[in-house]
Amino acid sequence: MTEEPQETPEVGADVIHLEGGTVERVEADIVRIHQGGANRIAAGEVELRQGAAATIEAETVSADQSAAVVVRGEHVALDRAYIGGTVAQDLIMTDSACGVAVTQTADIENSRVGILLAREVRGEVETLLDARGAILAGVVAGAVLGLVLTVGGMLTRRRA
Repeated sequence: MTEEPQETPEVGADVIHLEGGTVERVEADIVRIHQGGANRIAAGEVELRQGAAATIEAETVSADQSAAVVVRGEHVALDRAYIGGTVAQDLIMTDSACGVAVTQTADIENSRVGILLAREVRGEVETLLDARGAILAGVVAGAVLGLVLTVGGMLTRRRA
């Protein structure tokens, strides 16, 4: 009979190495998680392998065959990873997917990004919206919303 891994509420130390299991919150200089997960990670360096996290804040983040909702860091490297959104100075993506990426430089290989806002992009990337497309979508959405509110206001005044 195998036991299910127990969730540990909070962990803090200079170096954390988690092999399986989950924790609520991790704070350390270096965090390494393999086949485990954490709700919130705050560290100088994070290495996530076949793991998952809700929020990661670190100077350097490396995610391999992993998933995260939000990643913030100076240097973020994704290899076969799935990320909801990331804000980074430097972003490297290989065979990965990201919903929204905001970065200074992006090195992308065989990856998909829903919305990419970057000053410099190297490599080929599939985007749903680039910076120009995001601005255009915002302008169109604003115009449509303004039109709907104006027509709705006119109809409300006629009934009164």
